[in-house]
Amino acid sequence: MADQNRQIKLAAAKKKLKEFQQKTTPSTGSAGPKKKRKVKGGDQLDAAADGHLPENVSQIENILKVMVSDLSLTNGVSQPPFVNNSQDDVDAVNRVSQELEETSAEPVSNPASVINTECVADNAGLQKYTADANGDEHPLEDNRPLSSTESLRQISQQLNGLLSESATYINGDSDPPAVSEKELETRNQELAAALDSSGLTNAQLSSKLETLTKQSQELSDQLQKERKEFEQKFTKEQGAMREQLQVHIQTIGILVSEKSELQTALSYTQQAARHKTAEAEDLSSRLQASKQRVSELERTLSSVSTQQKQFEKHNRELEKERDSLRLEVLRFSKVSEESRQQSSELSEQLKLRVNENNGLKQEVDELRKQLEMADSMLQQFSSQSGPPSGHQQVQLLLEEKHQLEAHAAQLMESVAQLQVERDQYAGQIQEEGRVWKDKTEQLLSQVRLMSEERDSTAAQIQELQEKITELENAAALMSKEQEPQAVSQASGPSESELALQETISRLQEERDALSLQYQAQVRDNEQLSRLVQEQEVRLEELERQAERAAEEAQDRLQILEDVQSDKATISRALAQNRDLKDQLAELQNGFVKLTNENMELTSALQSEQHIKKEIARKIGQLQEDLHGAKEQLQEKCGELASVQEQRDQCLVHLQQYTAGYQQLVAEREHLHHQVLQQAQLMDRLQHDEVQGKVQLEQSHVQLQEAQEKLNQLARDNEELKTEVQELLNSSALNTSHRDDGDGLESRSLPESFQKSHIVIPEDFESREEMEEFVHSALSRLEEERDEMSRRFEEERRLHHALRQQMTATSHEQQHHPHPHSTAGSDGVPVEVHEALRGAMEKLQERFTALMQEKVDLRERVEELEHRCIQLSGETDTIGEYIALYQNQRAIMKQRHYEKEQYIITLAKDKEEMKAKLAELQDLVMRLVGERNEWYSRYMSAVGNPDLLSSGGERLHPADGHTDSPAVLDLSAAEDVSTASQSSTDPHTERPGSAPDGPSLRPTEDGTARQIMQLLQEIQNPQARPAPFLGENPCIPFFYRPDEQDEVKILVV
Repeated sequence: MADQNRQIKLAAAKKKLKEFQQKTTPSTGSAGPKKKRKVKGGDQLDAAADGHLPENVSQIENILKVMVSDLSLTNGVSQPPFVNNSQDDVDAVNRVSQELEETSAEPVSNPASVINTECVADNAGLQKYTADANGDEHPLEDNRPLSSTESLRQISQQLNGLLSESATYINGDSDPPAVSEKELETRNQELAAALDSSGLTNAQLSSKLETLTKQSQELSDQLQKERKEFEQKFTKEQGAMREQLQVHIQTIGILVSEKSELQTALSYTQQAARHKTAEAEDLSSRLQASKQRVSELERTLSSVSTQQKQFEKHNRELEKERDSLRLEVLRFSKVSEESRQQSSELSEQLKLRVNENNGLKQEVDELRKQLEMADSMLQQFSSQSGPPSGHQQVQLLLEEKHQLEAHAAQLMESVAQLQVERDQYAGQIQEEGRVWKDKTEQLLSQVRLMSEERDSTAAQIQELQEKITELENAAALMSKEQEPQAVSQASGPSESELALQETISRLQEERDALSLQYQAQVRDNEQLSRLVQEQEVRLEELERQAERAAEEAQDRLQILEDVQSDKATISRALAQNRDLKDQLAELQNGFVKLTNENMELTSALQSEQHIKKEIARKIGQLQEDLHGAKEQLQEKCGELASVQEQRDQCLVHLQQYTAGYQQLVAEREHLHHQVLQQAQLMDRLQHDEVQGKVQLEQSHVQLQEAQEKLNQLARDNEELKTEVQELLNSSALNTSHRDDGDGLESRSLPESFQKSHIVIPEDFESREEMEEFVHSALSRLEEERDEMSRRFEEERRLHHALRQQMTATSHEQQHHPHPHSTAGSDGVPVEVHEALRGAMEKLQERFTALMQEKVDLRERVEELEHRCIQLSGETDTIGEYIALYQNQRAIMKQRHYEKEQYIITLAKDKEEMKAKLAELQDLVMRLVGERNEWYSRYMSAVGNPDLLSSGGERLHPADGHTDSPAVLDLSAAEDVSTASQSSTDPHTERPGSAPDGPSLRPTEDGTARQIMQLLQEIQNPQARPAPFLGENPCIPFFYRPDEQDEVKILVV
């Protein structure tokens, strides 16, 4: 590749040289002043060459050797060594090189141009190449010592020949023509004329040079000031940026270490998750085994139900077959036979007595006595015979019948209550089944939506992958298109070099020296401007790196959050596994309980069968007793028939009871547990009821005491009434006594008893209201009792006062019989009599009212006790309902919590997917930016092909300025920011390779690797099963045999 590029460059140079020759050939033939100018310039060059010959000879010879070597390489013909060269040709070549340097330094305003550096690099490379080639191709030059004037003259002749002769001479097709002396003289004259004109131009150029030096000095001063200020600012900013870079590097190292730790933790958690999934599979297998066990238990339950039917049939057969019970019937028949024998014996005795009576008709009195004794004996025997014993048996049977009826009524009530509860439970279970069915449908719809979103994200990922591939293809096409452009750009500097050769040939030595100084100054300015620009670029790159570091920090924070969310999900998965284990343990316990309950049911069935047998045996005994009683007591046939009908009804009730009892046996155990839970509440209620009963008993005792007191008061009032009647019949009362009577009337008339107004409500809303009513009633009764005692004391006091009056009147009547006889004849004091009679009537009404209230209160207390019992039963049922409701509510809460957890996990998965997509987009944009950077670097390397030498060595800093430290630092910073390790250095090259040969991209692209990892994670998401469904979702069901022994499954 290097040889091809060199050949292309030489062909372009040959083409430019031919164009230059075509331009210069007509001017040399027609324009005389130009030729003179050249001749004068040549003389002047000869004069100048004598002054500094030892310094420039070696340089001139080297340049000529370069040109000869290039011509020999391009044409393939070895030229003869140029020994006799002229000094003007050397100066012309020097001017060509200086003009090339000036043209490379002229566009100072555009510091970003790459052509100048390429020209400089080309000149330096050519100098090196010619320097290497001189030692190989021209070894004879050192062995030919010639004079400096003669060598310079020969050089000038050869250069004039090159400028004047045809292209065939230049290309080496013909030998160089011989130079005559006349031509040399004319050439010297022309050079003298050119020297004069160049002197004038030299003076003008010197004045211009002075002005330019002043301006350059001023510009250099300003540039030094600006450079110092910029260096100070740059040092400060660079220090701050380095500190920030160090901080970012430290944070990146910390984040990388944390990322490695999190990756290890994630691997551990994934292993734990795999272990848990294995455990979940074991649990699912166990669950399937438990399901099989449940199916087996259902089969056993169906077999038990069939056995139960067989047992019922067997019981019916046992009821029909009562052969074993006929033994007792025989026993009763024997008893009846004994009674018959006794009756026959009595009849025989009666016959003997009749015979004796016929034989002893003479002794009538004795016979009558004996007959009376026989009658008495007959009565005694008849009282000891069978009919009274049958009557006692009938009474016993009636009592047993009443007991059985009461027990059957209680059982029917319990059966009705249990049927109502069963219907309520069935309704509740159906409602809960509907609710759970709705919830499962909602969850399934949410799962469908999440799956659709996942599919859409997968489609977006595929579109992004296609875009990435398209961008890579476009980048490859752009790189292919840029290669010919780079080749055309590389050929550009040769054209400009040839275009500037005219101006290089017209300049002189002094101007060349000044231009060299000016070019050096311009180069310094260019270097400074380039350094400034590179520093700005580096600052921009550092800012980009800072932004990228910030973005990477945000990405790492997102990764940390993702890892934390993964930890949370793993912990939730562990909790769900624990819950599954607990549920499996509960299911196993439930299966064990079911087996135990089945065993208890079988034992209870056996015990009930035994009880039924005993009941059947007792019924058979009763039937035998009834048949014996029918045979013995024909007069009691109607009663026995009614008893038989009642017994049949009892049998029907008992059969119904056994059927209901068999249905309620299964529910009895469950109710027993709930009754045990409510035992404490019942004890408390019983304690309260006992306290209420004690208070009622106390009130009853107090009422009885008050009743006794009232009875005593009534008796006293009756005695008082009799005494008052006696006093009214007497006629010995004075007016003073009437006044006393008036006083008594005034006392007794206001006394009136008020009936208690205790309104008993029809129904109570709660137990507390009933207790409050009882307490208020007791307080009212106590108040009435106190009032009655107070009134009783007043009545007793009045009674004592009346007795005292009666004693006083009796004494007065005894001491004064005669004076009051006239007064007693007037009549009875009517006021006293009416007052006493009104008081007695009021007392009687009050007493009857109190008795009626007492009876009402007693009935009300009995009603309250009955309602207390009902309320206790209702509280038991309410407690049972509350316990069931709490259990169902806890189950529903657990299911709802599991559903919410699953929805939260799905939402987190969605957020993680969004975060991954955003991260993928950022990585894609970063990859595009990196590709653009690498492409720009590639294009810059292709545009600067002279940066890469053919021998695999770097350019020397004195020859080229491309290996500046700023560029190296920038490349290092880019390598740190992208975090990619490149196996080949972009600033090194392989020997013998073309400029576009070395790979400028890193072999391991971290961004692309992250993109592929993200795509794999998005395409293969971790599927999370629903915690409430499990891996093998199953639907639980509850069963209960109905009246036809059929199992109706209620799906929940």
